Amino acid sequence: MARPSKRRQQALASQTAAAEQFTVVHKTAIYARLSREDNLNSSDSIENQLALLNEYVSNRPYLQLAGTFVDNGYTGTDFDRPEWQKLMEAVQAKEIDCIVVKDLSRLGRNYIETGEFLEKICPFFGIRFIAINDGFDTDTVEASGQLSVSLSNIINDYYAKDISRKVSSALRSKMENGDFIGAWEKYGYIKDPNNKNQLIINPETAPVVKQIFLWRSEGMSYMGINKKLNDSGVLSPGQYKANRGIVTNNNQKDRVILWNKHMITEILKDITYLGHLAQRKASQCLYAGISFHRTEEQDWIIVENTHEPIIEQELFDKVQAINSAAAEKSKANSGKYDHLPKAVNIYGKKFTCADCGSVMKLVRSFSTKKDKVYFTFKCPTYAEHGTRACNAKKMRKADLDEAVLSTIQAQLDLFVDMQDSLHQLLAMKKAMAKQNGQKDEIKSLQKKLDHKKGLFGGLYRDLREGLISDEDYAQTREVILGEIERLEKQLAELEGTTNRFEEQLRGEKKWAELVKKYHHATEVTAEMVDAMIVSMKMNKDSSLSIEFNHMDEFKAIFDTIDILRKEVA
Repeated sequence: MARPSKRRQQALASQTAAAEQFTVVHKTAIYARLSREDNLNSSDSIENQLALLNEYVSNRPYLQLAGTFVDNGYTGTDFDRPEWQKLMEAVQAKEIDCIVVKDLSRLGRNYIETGEFLEKICPFFGIRFIAINDGFDTDTVEASGQLSVSLSNIINDYYAKDISRKVSSALRSKMENGDFIGAWEKYGYIKDPNNKNQLIINPETAPVVKQIFLWRSEGMSYMGINKKLNDSGVLSPGQYKANRGIVTNNNQKDRVILWNKHMITEILKDITYLGHLAQRKASQCLYAGISFHRTEEQDWIIVENTHEPIIEQELFDKVQAINSAAAEKSKANSGKYDHLPKAVNIYGKKFTCADCGSVMKLVRSFSTKKDKVYFTFKCPTYAEHGTRACNAKKMRKADLDEAVLSTIQAQLDLFVDMQDSLHQLLAMKKAMAKQNGQKDEIKSLQKKLDHKKGLFGGLYRDLREGLISDEDYAQTREVILGEIERLEKQLAELEGTTNRFEEQLRGEKKWAELVKKYHHATEVTAEMVDAMIVSMKMNKDSSLSIEFNHMDEFKAIFDTIDILRKEVA
């Protein structure tokens, strides 16, 4: 019999490798993205991206759709996008091992971060990544393909930075011309209906601004003005926006937004009320690699006489003199107690008031003789507005630290007890399996399982060689996968091993690591809070509600123990 040619042997080897490659069924996620800045054609809409992605996946039997993730209105210049973060969490949980996008620009427009993801993150987590229109697939790409991807990433990065450069230039030109470019007008003004870049006086709120300046010129304190406005029922700037249907990050809470000291101080130093515009108080510049930041006052863009003033220069100057005197007095007193201890708030934004949602504030107070210092957590909303806005809540820092440490250690004690029970029950389950003479049955099931996996491995090869139709392939594939799943379940049931509880035992490892680090700690630390706690709330009765990290895993371990107890009973 004649031997096949070397070329024929290579072709057969290639087909075999391809067939073996595609016997792996990937848990696939499709990802679509569209930013506000993208000037794209209709084919790049979210709907069209998803249609293309779904069609691509449905036509490839080795890609099993396991999730759809969409970031609409998020820039591609970084990976800080909510749906992308969820996708990465699914990857880490091994729920996803393949990601499909329309093209590389949908993944990202920063070539350094995108290259880092493709060259390091994908191999680390075993992710297969496919960019359809770029013809890129990490499972098949060669050196030339990697070069092509690098060039695409650089082009995408350049495109994003080019847009940034043009937008920045246009906005700067508008600011220098005296055009107002803010999303929302300043309190006391509205945008001209005929020109959104022009401010005109708002007859409803301008008198409030004038009154605030008059009260301050008479010597009234910031807090005094604040209280007077709230007592009079005058709508704060935030509440005024909310009542007009303007949704912002600050007015989405289900409570009235009251005047506060910050609002008063901002109004009393703003030259907008003199008829001038001071813009570019904050800045970011993608093309120059500068992230969002507050700019120094000397870098503001100030244009005078751009709109009608609400406050006369004489009144404004008088108020600034009063503000400066108050600031100097406060500064003179600020260093008097520097020799006394200070404390750091290790809980940060995790510790909030259960009623108003404000972050609890760490306050330093002094003894009558000013020789001792005390640290107390208080609700800042109550401190500023009293019962009008919230309930009285406070707790000494030392008491809080002790309560948190005690609660953490009680939770870790509970896990240690659960862990002991889990391992005892697993050992009993294994012993029962041996006593029941299940060894031969396990061996038989394993043989059947290996046979089914062998059939599944050759199925795609038969499809490629034309031995079966697409329809027969799809039907047979589902049948074999179902039998493999059934046999694996039976095998795990008989063995009673950790395979059956693999997910729960992964959770056990997380908690075991926490026990190792913090079970015998003598004080609560910032690292411990970050590792153990999702959120803390102080209730009306000064009790604490603490939500711990990894509670899904904790519950899974508890449920597993309950199942095992019934099985070994």
